[in-house]
Order: sequence, then C-alpha cells, then structure tokens
Amino acid sequence: MSKLTRTLALVATLAMASSALVACGGSTESSTAPASTAESTAESAADSAADSAAESAAESAAESQADAPASDLTNDDSTLTVVCWTDADLQNMFDVYGEDNADATVVYQNCGGNGTEASTQYATYLNSGDDVDLFVAEAGWILNYINDDNMSAPLSDLGISTSDYKDAYQYTVEIGTDNNGVLKAASWQAAAGGFAYNTNIAKEYLGVEDETAMQDKISDWDKFEATAAELKEKSEGKVTICATIGGMWQAFSTAKNAPWVEGTTIKTDVAKEFTEKVKGFVDNGYINPDVQQWTTDWTNVGLNGETLGYFYSTWCLGEGAQLEQNGGSDGNWRIVLGPQTYFWGGSWLCVSPNCNTAEEAAKFVRYFTSDAETMEKYALYSGDFVNNKVAMNKIVADGSNSNALLGGQDQFAVLADVAEGIKMSDSISKYDQSLKDTFLNTLKDNIKEDTDTILSKFTAQATADNPDLSAE
Repeated sequence: MSKLTRTLALVATLAMASSALVACGGSTESSTAPASTAESTAESAADSAADSAAESAAESAAESQADAPASDLTNDDSTLTVVCWTDADLQNMFDVYGEDNADATVVYQNCGGNGTEASTQYATYLNSGDDVDLFVAEAGWILNYINDDNMSAPLSDLGISTSDYKDAYQYTVEIGTDNNGVLKAASWQAAAGGFAYNTNIAKEYLGVEDETAMQDKISDWDKFEATAAELKEKSEGKVTICATIGGMWQAFSTAKNAPWVEGTTIKTDVAKEFTEKVKGFVDNGYINPDVQQWTTDWTNVGLNGETLGYFYSTWCLGEGAQLEQNGGSDGNWRIVLGPQTYFWGGSWLCVSPNCNTAEEAAKFVRYFTSDAETMEKYALYSGDFVNNKVAMNKIVADGSNSNALLGGQDQFAVLADVAEGIKMSDSISKYDQSLKDTFLNTLKDNIKEDTDTILSKFTAQATADNPDLSAE
C-alpha cells in the first residue's frame, strides 16, 4: 500500500473512531504491531554575543539536569504509546524507526481532531490513567504543558540533556525549556516556510519561466500586491494570488516575531497592520476571504487552478502532505522564499510523567531529535526539514534531496537559510493559540468592517475567553 493510500485510509478510520471519543476517553490506536509494520491510526557582533550567551545557558541547563534526581519513569510496558491529534508526521516516523528497530512496538493514540482541540483535551487524557509515554505539543500551546510537572517530565529522566542538541536550531531548544531552565521537550523539525506556486499558472498569466523570476515578482509585500493585481487582470479575476487569509497571516505575523501578550496586556500592533493590508487584498479581489484554512475549499482552489499558490511550511511538502493534496502531484509546482522569510508552527516530543516504556522512549526521542544520521534518513524519507544542522547541511551539499512534487527541486536548499534565522522563543506565550484563533475568526467574520471595529471585537472576545488578560 502506498503511503498516500495508507494515510487516506487512516484518516477515514480516525474520522469514524473519533466520533466515539469523549475528551479522548476512547482509544484509536492504529496498531499494536511492531513499528516496522504498523499501519498507524519558520548582526554579526550581536548575533555572536547572543549565540555565546545561548551556549552558556545551554551548558548551565545541561549541568543542572545532570544533577537531577533519579528518574521515576519505568520500563514496565513493552509498547511505546505516542499521543497526538494526527499521525501525519508520526506514520512516517514509525515507518523509518521500524526499519532500524524491527522489534519495537510503537503505537499511535489519537487525542483531538486538530491541534486546537488537543491543547485542551490532552489534560483530560493525561489525567485519565490511560497509557501514554510520549506526546506531541505545538508551539502555540506547548508552554501550558512543559511548565506543569504534572503534565510533563524532564528529558533528563530519559538520560537526555541540552548538550545533546548542540546541532539543533537554537529556537527549538529554547521553546522546549520550561520557566525553570529544565529541558522538557525536543523537536524533530525546523518549520521554515516559503511560497509554493503553480508553474503553469505563473507562466500563463505572469510570463514567469523559472523560480528566480517568480521570486523577483513577489520578493516583498509591495511586489506581492502588484503581482496580485496583475494576476487578477490577466486571469480576468479567475485566479487569486494565494489560497487563504490564514496562510498569508502566518507568513506576515511570524516574521514580525512580536508577542501577543506583554505582561497581561494583549498587543494588537501586528494584527492591526495585517488587517489593514489584507482588507485591501479582499476589497480588490486579490484573495477570497471565504476560503478557510484546512477545509475542502482550501484544497480545491489548488486542484482547480483557482489560486497561484500557498504559503507552506516544510512539513507541507512531503508525499501525502498538503502540497500533494492541493494539486502538486503532477510535479508542476515550485517553491520560493516569497515576500519575507517566516516559519510556521513546529512540533515537540514531550515525556509523560506516567511513561512506563522509558528505554524505548529515550531511543525514539534521540532517533528523531538528536542523531544526525537517523535524522538525515528521516528527512530524505519524509520531506520534512529536520532539526539538525549537520544533517540538513549534508543533504543540501550532497544534492541528495529531489522532491518529485516540486519537479525535482530541493526544497531544503531553498529554506535552509530561513531555518537558520528563525527566532521565536521571545514572542510566544501560553495564550498564543487562543488569541491567534480568535483574531482570525474575528477577521473572517467581520472582513467588511473597518479595522478599529475588527480589533475591538477581537479584544472583547479575547478578554472574555481569557479574563486574566486586558486590552490595550
């Protein structure tokens, strides 16, 4: 069975199984077979000083973890259970891990239909007593879990310390470290983003023949808007510049690296700037506000040739992932940097305090988050940009990655500098997922209103949902 066919079958299975779940009370394990066969259900002196400080902090954290008390984790169970809201990455991970660990038994436990649901439903599942060894957390809400010792255990309990991540992209280590300087989570990916576009549409309406010419036409937001106007005129309004407001927001906002919250005050500077910009795109017909991220409409505008492209992170570009779902299967898509460098999300492996398969959990975490050789293998298999500079630099230098969905283009070569420049840890808070979702929903529902009205409605809803916060 092909990976895509298997993934689609799993999605159908989980869709049926999830209806029986109440706050993840039921199990949708895809398999209890060995992992090998499991069919599982984003300037020089200053930068130098900053790097030196980060290395010093990392060494101190590693030393403090080395002095940590003995782990309470056990090896009472032979099955490694990994909890997540989707196995889009985990299926590939299980496949690769199984090739080198044929005797391992690794299963997937579904919890939530998406990352937003998981951010609240995980707590119920982790407190239920059901089996969980590792769980996956997103950048938007990971702080809620790694800063709660009842929800997550230190990686040092698995014999893993900050020193294991000398070759990782530093922001991933910073985000995985709790408020007390304890490393609680490790990421397997650096989520650099770019703009993927349909080469047929680019050639027909814009006269673009290659990636260099495409990048020149959208290399900043002013050029992006000018190209949107040209595309509308040449296509007679049939083709938009990008698929969704949500994708455009991700590229715009993360590049700002600005916090949603300062102290207890919601900050709206970036939201205001984006609202003013995107309203112009909507009013001029450059983007369709009715197309929502992650929906069938979002998929179909690519399949039907109704949009030039999508803002994609690296995890969107592998076999069976978003690029293929949205029309990239004919190899007529390419990726460029777009109007500005940005990142999109990222996922971290966290250890449950109830982990009872500690030895296998340690092997699994190291395999995907700190071992350059196995991480290179996973990157070439999955198309994901892994969180290891040695592995990624080797792949790019060797020219060993060729993405058929991108006509043989190496997406890693395009996005390598983006990954190096991601700065994220200073701008995230435990409220981010909630505030981001509230803002985008408010923007969508009130796009015809003026900017001040949209922001007022956003902050009113945000403070109602988070009473400990206040509007500016």
